[in-house]
Amino acid sequence: MSRLRKIKAPIPLLCYGVCLIGFPAVCLWHFAGDSMARANGRLAEAQMTAGDFVLAGLEQQADGTLVTLDGDPQMIWENPDGRAVRTLRVEAGYSDEPREVCLYYTNRAGEDFSQDKRVFPQKQADGSYRYTLPYGAIASLRLDPCSPDVNKSIAITLGAVTMNEPAGAGSYFVPSWYQCFCLILYPGLAAAALSLARQAWKKRR
Repeated sequence: MSRLRKIKAPIPLLCYGVCLIGFPAVCLWHFAGDSMARANGRLAEAQMTAGDFVLAGLEQQADGTLVTLDGDPQMIWENPDGRAVRTLRVEAGYSDEPREVCLYYTNRAGEDFSQDKRVFPQKQADGSYRYTLPYGAIASLRLDPCSPDVNKSIAITLGAVTMNEPAGAGSYFVPSWYQCFCLILYPGLAAAALSLARQAWKKRR
C-alpha cells in the first residue's frame, strides 16, 4: 500500500498504459503460439460434415438437409485427440429465420455445457458464421445452428464447416468490438478501484 501511496503519475494513465502495452504483448504471444501449433500439426485446418457431429433435436434427411425436431437443436462434437481449436466457420442456408445461433464449448472431458462458456459468431460477407474460441484446451463443442419457435420446424442446408481456418497475422492484432469495449472498460474500473484504495489509505494515515 505504501507503494500505491507513492505513485506520482495519474492512476488512470498508468492503468491504460499497462493495457496498451499488455494487449499487443498478449496478441504476439497468441500469434507465436498458434504459429508453432500449426507448424507441428496441432492447429491443422479441417473440413467437417454433419456426420462428424452427434445430432440432438435434428434429423438428417436423405438429401442431407437437417430438419429441427424441437426448439433447441444441437450439433455436438467431441475432441478425443486433444487438437487445438481456435475457430469454426459454418456455411448454412435456412428455410426460415434462424434467430440465435451460438457455439458452446467445454475445457474438460465430462464437463457440462453452460451459458458461461459460449461464443457468438461474426457474420461474414458471404453469409457464413465465424466463431472464435478463447485460448485454452477445448474438450468438446456444441453448435446450436438455430433457435426456432417451439412449434416451428426449420430446414437447414449445411454447407462447408471449417475448423481452424487460417487467418492473417493482422487478425491477431486488430481488436474486435468486444475487445475494444473491454480495453476501455476494465482499465477504467481498475483505475477507480486503485483511486478509492489510495484515498482509503490516506484517511487511515
